[in-house]
Parts: sequence; structure tokens; C-alpha cells
Amino acid sequence: MNMPSATQAAAAIIRPHEQAARLLVTARRKGVLVERLPVKLRPANLNDGFAIQQAVSRHLGRRILAWKCALPQPDKVIAAPIYDADIHRGDTCYVSGPARASVRAEPELACLLDHDLPPRREAYSEAEVLGALGDTHLALELLGSRYSHPETLTFPELLADGLFSAGLVIGPRVKSIQGATPVDLPVEFDVSLTSVGGEAVTFAGRHPDRGVLAPIVWLANFLRVRGLGLHAGQAVITGSYAGVLALPVGRELRIGFGNLGTLPITFLSC
Repeated sequence: MNMPSATQAAAAIIRPHEQAARLLVTARRKGVLVERLPVKLRPANLNDGFAIQQAVSRHLGRRILAWKCALPQPDKVIAAPIYDADIHRGDTCYVSGPARASVRAEPELACLLDHDLPPRREAYSEAEVLGALGDTHLALELLGSRYSHPETLTFPELLADGLFSAGLVIGPRVKSIQGATPVDLPVEFDVSLTSVGGEAVTFAGRHPDRGVLAPIVWLANFLRVRGLGLHAGQAVITGSYAGVLALPVGRELRIGFGNLGTLPITFLSC
């Protein structure tokens, strides 16, 4: 009996990840939802989930212009790319797909990189990561899924699909004292939502990991050991300050981030 070569054995392991990725890429491109990946293609663990996620990036062929991350939790790794076509700047954001009354979004702070943090053998220190960061901007992470019932799925399956990442609105630069760095950003501030002619709704905002720097350091090293890296011009978001907000479509909105500034936005269907 002929034994499979090492190359053939490796291909047999990789192939289900590639097949799963193609299904998720098709769902993204066509704007359709899949109920679940076939049993044989489902990720069994976090490594499988991240491998499928990376295969999605390869097959999608889009530039990664942002990452979402958070400090890891037991049985959870929070890291996912956001692609160039899903990055929005300016006061208007067009949302595709079926007409909807609202958009699910999370108020976050986006730290932009001024310098690359490429893969290497040595771990990145806090000082090195801090030195690579530039401006911080007010932001909204847009949420969505390629699954029809994501609430019923395992975490590796959600990781494979990018952990609900559907886009990112990058707003104005954070108002800060000259010389302040991302490590000086407040952990807590009020998040307010105001629509033209309406009353403001205020939420007590709090960073889930008590600051933006530690999750970015973790992400840089998580990617580093996998032969990946962060690059100048990319943005990194590290968690919502006020959970998930349902933001109405077709109305001028102003999202306040305490004393850090205000993000004006109008969502329109296309």
C-alpha cells in the first residue's frame, strides 16, 4: 500500500479550511447567509477557526486595513481583520443589503499605526508597540455575520467568519492634550447618542480591557508568531465602550465620546 507523501497529507489537512473559506467568501460577495458550515468543514478548535479566517482573507483578495481585537479569554481568541471595502470615512455611510431600520454598531477608539510591526522571533514590548502607534480616532465597528443564526454556533465557527466584523467607520481624531499617547486615553467616559431633533441618550462608557494598549500588544504578538504582522496605515480597535447600539438608518446622528469628541454619521441604504 502506498503511503501518502507529506505534501499530500498536508493538503488533506488544509483542504477543509479552504473549502470552508470559499463558502464564507461566497456569502460575503453575494450578500447571502449560510445556516452553518457543513459538519466536515466546521472548525473543531481555535486554531482551525483562525486558519479558516486567514483563508477567507486570501480568497477574498482584499487589503486588510484594520483589525479588531481584545485580550483573550478562556477558550476565546478575539482577533479578526476588517477589509478595505468595509472601511468608511466621512459623515455618510451606505449600507448594502435588504432595507433595514437600524444598523448594529459598537462605539470604539481606533488606533492608527505609523510604523510596521512585522513578524519576528522576539516578542514586542509595550514600549515598541506604543512607539508604532500614531493618531487615535473615534470609530464605530459595524456588526454583521455571514451566518443566519450565529447565536447558535460555537466560538471557533464565529472566529472563522471574523467575529461579526462587517465594517468600520473611522471618524474624527480624538481631542487630546498635546503630547498624550494612546496609553493616556480615559478608560471611562459617557457615550451619547443624539439624532437631529431628538433627545440625547447617554450610556456609561467603559473599556472592556481597561485600556487600548494591552490588547494591541497582545495582537501584535499573536500575529507575530503566525508569520503575520501589523502595518503602517492600519487601524486597530480593541472593544466597545458601550456594548452594541442599534443606530437608525436615514437619520443624522451624533455619537459623543465624552470629552474626546463627537462622531457625526448618517446611515443610508443602497
